Amino acid sequence: MNMKKKMIRTLGILGLIAVLMLVGCGKKEEETAPGPDVNTAKDQLSEPKEENSREEDTETGGNTEDWEQKESASYPRKLQREELQAFTNWIDQEDNRGNYGLLLSEYTDPKDADLNQIFYTGAGMESEPLTDSEKQAYLKLTGLSEIYTDMIRLTTEQINDFLEEKLDCTLDEMTASFDWTYLEETDAWVTQHGDTNYSPFTCVGGQETEKGIYELECVPGGWENGVSICPPSRLTLARHGDGYRVLSNVYDESIQDSKDVWKIDDQSFDADLGGSWGQVTFTSYAPNTSIYSTQDVSFALVKNGETVYEFPNVMEENFRSRETFLNILAVSFQDYNGDGEKDVIVICEYAPTVNTASGGTLKEVRLYRNMGDNFQLDRDKMDWLQVNDYCNTIDQVMEHVREAAANE
Repeated sequence: MNMKKKMIRTLGILGLIAVLMLVGCGKKEEETAPGPDVNTAKDQLSEPKEENSREEDTETGGNTEDWEQKESASYPRKLQREELQAFTNWIDQEDNRGNYGLLLSEYTDPKDADLNQIFYTGAGMESEPLTDSEKQAYLKLTGLSEIYTDMIRLTTEQINDFLEEKLDCTLDEMTASFDWTYLEETDAWVTQHGDTNYSPFTCVGGQETEKGIYELECVPGGWENGVSICPPSRLTLARHGDGYRVLSNVYDESIQDSKDVWKIDDQSFDADLGGSWGQVTFTSYAPNTSIYSTQDVSFALVKNGETVYEFPNVMEENFRSRETFLNILAVSFQDYNGDGEKDVIVICEYAPTVNTASGGTLKEVRLYRNMGDNFQLDRDKMDWLQVNDYCNTIDQVMEHVREAAANE
């Protein structure tokens, strides 16, 4: 019996030693795993490259390493550009464009949000047509002789489902008046109007104040031109399942609009353009397709954090009619016309909105001629290069641009 006990004790000790050895090996490997060389990556972007291909991140809000960093982050944590883009998309596009109305009134308590603004266009929910009996009931309650415009019909259940998901309350708990007409027989709310209150927003900044709580700086479309229906606001969200709940929305006119959220880092370069320009940052901005799918890429010169020049657009108001922007293939700063001024050459790639005989994508060259105090699109040369398919690489453009000049 004693020998048996000794053998059991010995086997137990050996098993414990084996487990400790395995744990120790795993810990050593984790501690010696190399991290990314941030300085090297930054240096590679400091000089212009003739050919660049953007590596797309298929996960919203960054790669796996980004999310691991967020898990161990200290708070408050400044939101990354990809996160701001994702929040912009949540406001403008997600839930069938049902979230923007949450920003069209000011409140520190979700129960004080303006129901009429939230549900003005139905908050992205399906609206069933009114039955004949509902139409008659509506006309009787409103005193109208007929229905003049489109009708929106939502049941109390639909409204409560939305409010519980987005504001953590029900219709009975809301303090603001709801100006729709209630049809008791079918427990439905109806209204009629022929316009929209849709307003796109851009999240220009923000932070995660504590785990799962986000404070966003949101600017409505048209604010800079004085045509927005509300001022910028600080929107506070709480992570809830796969979405978010709104905790508050407070107006703040000190928030400035910014395109930095759409900056394409690997196609933005420091460059000396000479003359009055000097040392500047040529900055590429991706289109905000969460608002308009046909919006085009744009470019600017930035110095000391301030935009000092915006390059002219190829299309009017910077919208494409027959293609959508994919990416920038190349950027180069060269004197292509021999006048002593450093010009800007850009090659972009587009996807046709309709099928073409050749299929595939479309490459477009832009020649920005340096005029000293502005840049002009050299359209005649651009068109000639385009027609002759000399727009695939910077070297190809430089080889044939003088032929383009001879054929003007």
